[in-house]
Amino acid sequence: MANIIHYAESELSDFNRKPFHSVDSLIFSKFSYIGLSSFVPGFVPVKTQPTIGSLLKAEHFREMFCCVWDEENSLKLLFAMAASPRYRNLTLGFYREEQDCILEKQFSAVTIFLNEDTAYIAFRGTDATLVGWKEDFNMAFKYPIPSQEEAVRYVTEVAANFKGKLLLGGHSKGGNLAVYVYAKLNRQLKDRIVKVYSHDGPGFKENAIDALELESSQKIVEKTVPQSSVIGMLLESQEQFSIVKSNRTGLLQHDPFSWIIEGEHFVNALYSVLDTGDTQNIKQIGSEWQRNIPLMMGRVRNLDEDSRFLIHKMLKTMASSALKSITEKGED
Repeated sequence: MANIIHYAESELSDFNRKPFHSVDSLIFSKFSYIGLSSFVPGFVPVKTQPTIGSLLKAEHFREMFCCVWDEENSLKLLFAMAASPRYRNLTLGFYREEQDCILEKQFSAVTIFLNEDTAYIAFRGTDATLVGWKEDFNMAFKYPIPSQEEAVRYVTEVAANFKGKLLLGGHSKGGNLAVYVYAKLNRQLKDRIVKVYSHDGPGFKENAIDALELESSQKIVEKTVPQSSVIGMLLESQEQFSIVKSNRTGLLQHDPFSWIIEGEHFVNALYSVLDTGDTQNIKQIGSEWQRNIPLMMGRVRNLDEDSRFLIHKMLKTMASSALKSITEKGED
């Protein structure tokens, strides 16, 4: 079964031939866990910016991978990216890495330039440092956490130094930071954000983000969670999400290397339920409910318990959104 390493090894098309998509986002999100302080400049002028292909320097591997969770697979991913014509010539900049035990803050981000007009900002999730875990625990009761505030400052600073379009994304806490930033940006900066990706990122405790801010994010946020997700379902206020298949179980599904990819797409458990053969859109599912509902329920019963729970939760969210839309139309 293919994962992001296999994709990076086999994909030979650059971004001019094949547009950026969610698998690229997960690859960049996992790439952001690598320590790059010796290679990628911060917000200082440089003659030449490093490329992903230039990072293969064995004498620095200890420094680069000291705080990653899966050193072996992370190194394989770097080798695959450095060899791939899709990734190897992409330049890197605006690297920031901060740890503060007093503030209980662990933050890191890197900007990857897809071309002269578009850049992807990758926020690192929780690494193997103790302060990183402490900040994660703080998310359950503290708002905002230092990394969320730092993420807003970081994107604002990147936007002041790069005038093109931006994509934001991250895995785990990194995904939470990406969504938080978009919700908090002013309208002028929001207009420059093309897409926001949250890969199994926690949601937000109640009242952490204004309801209108979170709702405005729904149109541009793409959230993916594995079928037995625990991390991505933490806290209360959730973005809409799609479910991807993992080859592991329980908490181990949080590992991006376990997410299954077919072609350039994640294997989507929800789609396998909604696909009723000749259905072209969601409206058809409702209009032909007498035929479709029994088919869908049969497919749900064939999934594991965790997948059934998440799919029921997403269908409930979809139904709630539809009801809200009908109510608003009735009030017009």
